[in-house]
Amino acid sequence: MTNTDKPAALPGADMTSPVDLPPIEGGEAHPLLWASTAIAVASAFLLLFNASALRSWAYEREPGPVNERVVGYAEGWFAVTERFYLDRPVAAMSGWWDAMKAIGFRGSDAEAAPEPAEPEPVAAEEPRPGFTVQ
Repeated sequence: MTNTDKPAALPGADMTSPVDLPPIEGGEAHPLLWASTAIAVASAFLLLFNASALRSWAYEREPGPVNERVVGYAEGWFAVTERFYLDRPVAAMSGWWDAMKAIGFRGSDAEAAPEPAEPEPVAAEEPRPGFTVQ
């Protein structure tokens, strides 16, 4: 295939298309508007239905006067979402996940292997390797 055999490029595109598409009505699409809208919708969804993650993040931060306010806001927001039962989907999925982890995999090597025996307790008077008794 030579350069003359390639289909014509779409208006405003840097590459050719194997499919003949009609021109976009109303001008070019606004990819930045589309991306920012998708980010805003996802952020709002997570803010409403995943307040427990925000609260967990606030507790993981280093203690300090600023973080005390952050924890207060996170706890307040979690209480608001809890009041309207918006925490239920995350709680249900966490319960399902915990149930699946408890089931485990049937027929796995972990079931066939014997349980490891606990070591026998050592008397306090007996010297242990690497330690001195004083």
